[in-house]
Amino acid sequence: MYQKITLFILLFVGFSIQAQTISKDFRSKKFLIQKDTVQFDSVSVNSQQFKVLNSILKPIPSTEYQVDFSKAILIINAKIYPEITIEYFQFPDFVTKIYTSYDESLILPNGVNTGKLYSLTTNKKASEIKLFDGLQTKGFITRGVTGGNNQNAVTNSALDLEISGKLSKEVTLRANIFDTNIPLQENGYSQNITDFDRIFIEMYHKNWRVKAGDISLQNKESYFSPFVKQAAGLEVEANVTENLKVGASGAVVRGKYNNFKIVGVEGNQGPYKIFGANNEPAIVIIAGSEQVYINGILIDRGENKDYTIDYNLAEITFNTTFPITNDMRITVEFQYSDRNYTRFVTYENVSYNSEKLKINGFFYSENDAKNQPLQQALTDEQKQILANAGNNTDLMFAESAFVDAFDENKILYKKIANGAVENFEYSTDANDELYFVTFTNVGANNGDYTILRSTAIGNIFEYVGANQGSYDPIIRLIPPTKSQVFVLKTDYDSTKKTKLTSEIAVSNNDANLFSNIDNNQNTGIAAKVGWEQVLIDKEWKLTSTINHEFVQKNFKTLQRWETIEFNRDWNLLTNNGTKNYFQTALLLQNKKKDFFSYKYNNLNYIDIYNGNMHELHSKMSFNNTSFYMDGSFLTNTSILEDNSFLRAKARVEHRFSKSWLGGFTNLETNSRKNIATDNFINTSHRFKEFETYFGIGDTAKVFAKIGFNYRNNDSIKSNTFTEINNRKTIYINSKLIQNTSTNLSIFGNYRLTENRFSENEKSLNSKIVFNKRLFNNFVFLGTTYETSSGNVARQEYIYIKTEPGLGYYTWIDYNNDGVQDFDEFEIAEFQDQANYLRVPKPNIRFIATQRAKFRQSINLNFNQWKQKKGFKKIISHFNNESFLSVENEQTRIGNSFNFNPFNFDENKLIGLNLSYRNSLYFNKNLQKYSVTYTYGNLRNKQQYFIGSQESKTNLHQLDFAHKFATFWVGELMGKVSENDLQTENFNNRNYFIEAKEMQPKISFVYNPNNRLTAFYHYKNKQNILAGFEELNQQKFGLEYFFISSKKNQITANVNVFLNDFEGDTNTPVAYQMLEGLQAGKNYTWNLLFSQKLNSFLNLNLNYLGRKSENSKTIHTGSIQLRAIF
Repeated sequence: MYQKITLFILLFVGFSIQAQTISKDFRSKKFLIQKDTVQFDSVSVNSQQFKVLNSILKPIPSTEYQVDFSKAILIINAKIYPEITIEYFQFPDFVTKIYTSYDESLILPNGVNTGKLYSLTTNKKASEIKLFDGLQTKGFITRGVTGGNNQNAVTNSALDLEISGKLSKEVTLRANIFDTNIPLQENGYSQNITDFDRIFIEMYHKNWRVKAGDISLQNKESYFSPFVKQAAGLEVEANVTENLKVGASGAVVRGKYNNFKIVGVEGNQGPYKIFGANNEPAIVIIAGSEQVYINGILIDRGENKDYTIDYNLAEITFNTTFPITNDMRITVEFQYSDRNYTRFVTYENVSYNSEKLKINGFFYSENDAKNQPLQQALTDEQKQILANAGNNTDLMFAESAFVDAFDENKILYKKIANGAVENFEYSTDANDELYFVTFTNVGANNGDYTILRSTAIGNIFEYVGANQGSYDPIIRLIPPTKSQVFVLKTDYDSTKKTKLTSEIAVSNNDANLFSNIDNNQNTGIAAKVGWEQVLIDKEWKLTSTINHEFVQKNFKTLQRWETIEFNRDWNLLTNNGTKNYFQTALLLQNKKKDFFSYKYNNLNYIDIYNGNMHELHSKMSFNNTSFYMDGSFLTNTSILEDNSFLRAKARVEHRFSKSWLGGFTNLETNSRKNIATDNFINTSHRFKEFETYFGIGDTAKVFAKIGFNYRNNDSIKSNTFTEINNRKTIYINSKLIQNTSTNLSIFGNYRLTENRFSENEKSLNSKIVFNKRLFNNFVFLGTTYETSSGNVARQEYIYIKTEPGLGYYTWIDYNNDGVQDFDEFEIAEFQDQANYLRVPKPNIRFIATQRAKFRQSINLNFNQWKQKKGFKKIISHFNNESFLSVENEQTRIGNSFNFNPFNFDENKLIGLNLSYRNSLYFNKNLQKYSVTYTYGNLRNKQQYFIGSQESKTNLHQLDFAHKFATFWVGELMGKVSENDLQTENFNNRNYFIEAKEMQPKISFVYNPNNRLTAFYHYKNKQNILAGFEELNQQKFGLEYFFISSKKNQITANVNVFLNDFEGDTNTPVAYQMLEGLQAGKNYTWNLLFSQKLNSFLNLNLNYLGRKSENSKTIHTGSIQLRAIF
């Protein structure tokens, strides 16, 4: 046992354990595909939450591909989607594991020669290497090196491994490791390998458990200190005795908690931007850590639920079927990656449970290592600034400039004298004394600098005079902090009808470890005692409860412990005071869960606030009629206000045999008056909401529900409640048809808001989903239509230099000025040139839009007639697949609606994603006079802060394939296409290219594992805009593919390009037409060799080369070792 444990400890040394906690069954794999069929896993996979993403990580509609989940096979058009990412969940091991009644190693084959053969020299059997003997493993480990004469050597690695099984009779092991060395996501914010990795190893016994790696620390037992924290470290739990349990953990924290409130905009589904605790926009939310509340109610994440969230961009979008109104209170609680300091956490807990007594103790400590900053290198001067600031964040600013060496990938400045004042001026002269300067937005006319221009690697600032700009060369210093909480909780059941509870907590929070100033504010105490007594226990049960809570002013915990809308419920302006909170309640409840309860609450903050609240809650059912009611009345006084707050909410519903009828009402009157003047305060509000609805059917199957909602909102005008607006809503939610051949669901929500002091508003959310199989699966129809309102971001981004070959873009200095301009980055055609990634900046500027989406797929399957005769027999050779997807975003002007997704009015069009493809097949995949005709039309328009960009592609393609003379396959491809790109501000990138292509190909296929191919490919491209460039390209190529009986694989190809190009070759248009090659003769070659070393180890060697007339020969090679378990 100990040898096995030692093996695992040695195996995992060297792997980072700072990782993102994701389900161990989650997989994300990237493929560069050349064939339509992709085997993406070795076992069956879960069909739920299966996604296929394109090269820019946008979901590909499910009608664009087919999936065999039982075999983990994806079928997709490789010509349209040459690069994809597949995200999915595997089934748990016990589902995919093969079970058998016998040990297969003991089963002999059914043959005649079953005896042993003996050698005269030796009978020693070669030993077989068995890693993880006795354990179940699944996954792989890859290590490799890539280098060449056009790039430095770089290492690459990947690990995806699952291990489970018994280490001994009583000890079980479970491990999950996912690791990659990619430092940045394309179009993502991830700044560290820890944003990708998932690692943990866990061993458990009936009396103890040890887990190392990614752990989730949480406490749901404590009233004062509930928390969930993602960390990377070690967690240990043990049962000391039957009644006594202890636990301890130590880790490095990965996430920081924040609570962010969003003001909903009428009819705007988003996206809405989420900010960090210091109002920082560039954050990465830890996946799955968020909780979203609407009006105090928790909602669900999911494409078919309430909302979706982009963790990289920190943006939340609400689904069409969850309409957003301007009176919704949206709160998002989340954790985000915070890397200012190395932050350590320890968490210890002990619990004692007996029949009547439960005692729990918790201690949590989270501490920044102040001498280990990560994203800021503090100087002694900056540390002194923090030491003098105490807890006052307004004093935590310092000059940002420091001397730096010249680097073309940085924006640098020199100091110049402007009279008696020194300021910074942008410079690209390597002979200057250069400074790297960070500028902070300090507000209009509060700074001395403004943005001169934006480049691909950042903004350039210029000095405009004292208090004439919005930026200053300063940075906010982030102090190291410490948070500690100790909790002792007891529950004592003195009798079956009496229960006593208590909890005491002590907190120690230091907001600035560099300073001793304000340390008297660090500690605080909180306590709570409770008594629950059953007074009557018969058919109806009467229970009384009394609770009192005391919290000192300086008591602070890691995360929220009061209810999500505690301040609103009590009309609190601030809860920064010593708190006394008394609660008493009577609850009358029967065995059917009908109940009636009354609560009295008194909340007091010493010398600041006092409030009294009465609450009534009830839920009753009488035969087929149900009723519930929630009501409360608050009176409170503070140093500034004298208030009353009445709330009442009720619902009644009656069910008939196959239908139901209901009504709902919701009333609030919050009267807030200034004590000094006795005038209403503007935050006073009043609303009345009434709703009635009727439904028919079963909501779990086929149903329809229609309803009408009316809401009236009043606010203070001229010191009196005045109607501000009223809103009328008509809605329908239905699933009208649901069977094996047909699905039809309809959702609609129309709202009319009549505003007294502004223009009226209209909002519409609608969604129709229809799927139909006709004539015994002869025809499949899939239709989705959707309308809503939202935002489109004017996306900002910068280009970041990566290790050679690990990027996606290449920089070409077209104007030879040494400045990296936005129009000088191209998608790299060759991996050794891919040295840059495009990383989006936080979206701040949005354009309000009205959306219309339409998806239609029609598949005609004539194959079922192949056994017929006559005309049907002929038709059975044909198949047709059509797919259309349109996502249309238009500027929202007034109360306009965008019902027509095919309205491409350029004056209104903000964003567009149009894709149409139709493929007609004859003898599909048979290579027997097989013909495929494909028509495609693509159109895309996007908004960037540097202007809009719109691309259009139109193509006709004919493919022919036929196998003849046993070993020969002939293929012919012909294509005519048009490619149009229009940018708003970069005319040098605009083009309209007409292309004609023809490619004959012949292959000698000796067997499926041995193939030789020769081809000729002719292209003619003409740009009919501006430069009128023209390319006549002839490509000659040979390809060879071979797999030996020992599963060794060789793939080789050689290509010769003859490029007859007319025009300037140093332009973005030329790069697009030449596809990264040069005019004249070009040569490319590639050799891939794969050797299976043993049952689990593979060696891959890859060599690529290319040569052009006017450039040196480029050699790139890689070696990779891959272990498969």
